[in-house]
Amino acid sequence: MHFTEGKRDLVDTEQFQLFKHEIKAVVFDIDGTLTDTIGQIIECTRLTFSHYSLPIPPVTDIKSIIGKKLLEGLTSLLPQDKKVLGEDVTATYRSYYAADEKLRQNILFNGVYELFTLLKDKNYKIGIASGKSTAGVNRTLKETKLDVFVDAICSGDEVPSKPDKAMMLKVAERLSLKPQELLGVGDAGMDIEMYHNAKSHSCAVESGVWSGDGFKVLKPEITVPDVSHLIKLFS
Repeated sequence: MHFTEGKRDLVDTEQFQLFKHEIKAVVFDIDGTLTDTIGQIIECTRLTFSHYSLPIPPVTDIKSIIGKKLLEGLTSLLPQDKKVLGEDVTATYRSYYAADEKLRQNILFNGVYELFTLLKDKNYKIGIASGKSTAGVNRTLKETKLDVFVDAICSGDEVPSKPDKAMMLKVAERLSLKPQELLGVGDAGMDIEMYHNAKSHSCAVESGVWSGDGFKVLKPEITVPDVSHLIKLFS
């Protein structure tokens, strides 16, 4: 089964009570986890490749790079003899993104505000670990008004791409916490692998790139359809 295929309504939270007492912070991915932006990323990639008269990558291939540094991800989609265009293609992608308001929209999934408010009321810290650039992360947080909740971020232009553990370790450092005191929440396999590599706890959400069935092979500790399901767990 391909990682995008299968059920997206799976709920597996039995292990949560076993480690809830260890959690002092929740660290979120952004695209596909907090914001519904997968369609915009696909459309912007298609526009960019059309601009260069390049073959349009399959949707599943585009989804597979979400969460990586933009340059790394887009370059990986280029034909072998066109890899040298990586930086130009990335610049063009950014220009399309900047010029189109619809591509820049940050649409939060239902329940995000409620969850963040609850976590702060319960004295949990909140972190962001995203492959977006620092400027992109800060822009999203400001435009969605989530910036007031967030205690620390680490973005794709600071450290090696997911699933390398460096991003999660940097967030832990900035929160003055141990990696095992963090619960990572993400929608893609590279998120879950990063949490595992950093020895943090892991939560898979089925609202973005990967389906619940797709996640099974990676064995996240908990799986939920979307972040709103965490409200009940932390209440």
